[in-house]
Formats: sequence, structure tokens, C-alpha cells
Amino acid sequence: MTENRINREQRLYIFPAGKGYTCLGWDVAERLRLSVVAWCGLPRTKLRLGTMKHLAEYEKTMSYGAGHAMATGERCLAELTPELIGLEGARVEVVDRYDERRRFWVGRSTGWMPCHLEIATRRSHGGGAVTGAPFKSLQVLRKHR
Repeated sequence: MTENRINREQRLYIFPAGKGYTCLGWDVAERLRLSVVAWCGLPRTKLRLGTMKHLAEYEKTMSYGAGHAMATGERCLAELTPELIGLEGARVEVVDRYDERRRFWVGRSTGWMPCHLEIATRRSHGGGAVTGAPFKSLQVLRKHR
């Protein structure tokens, strides 16, 4: 596959990536687009999801957001998990919205639109984005490391 495609059945945009592909859900793309629109003070437009026009507008908005961050030195905090703001560096136990119980150190990614990360151990050098929020429960096990 050499060009972007749309999977209507699964509501996904599909992009070539190396020898494979990666996907982005229509609703996720729209949530991110609207977050950046609000952060940058751009006019809010209503678009039909699952169209090449929507995808092009998403990509244009993300590019504008990156430029805005570079010009202002600000970061768009829309992807941070609200319950974890201020707990960066702490060890927590959560029960997520799917009833899964997990323990992790709260990290934060870099870049113009950071997200919280689940860091497995103190020896870990990174981790995946936090999932399953909003949480059913959150307990701080150890304050900032």
C-alpha cells in the first residue's frame, strides 16, 4: 500500500508505514483536531468524518499545532490524563474503566502534545501511553521518585 486509505467498516484511516501500515480512528482524529483547534484559537469547523477532506484537515491542523508550539514554546496538554496531572514521577495503582488493575510509575512524554506514560519499573527507559481512563479508582502508592 502506497497511499492513505479509509476503512469505513472499522472507522479507520490507514497510512503506509515502512513495510506495513498504521491506523488512526476517525473519532480519535477528530478529538485531537478539535483539541488543537481550541488550543491554537482557530475557527472550529464541522466536517464529515471518514472522508479524505477530514483527514487532510486533521493533518493540516496537527502541522499547524506543531508550528504554533515551536513559535510560542507552549505545549498542547490535551492528551494528558486528567487524573494523573501532578502525579508525574509517582507510583500508582489504577483500576481502569475496563476493570483492569495495574501498577506503574507515571511518566510524561516529550514533544508538543505530550501524554502520560505507564513506566513499569524504576529501571525502565520508557513505556506506552496510559490507557483505560477515566479510572474507576486511583491510589498513589509512592510519591515522586
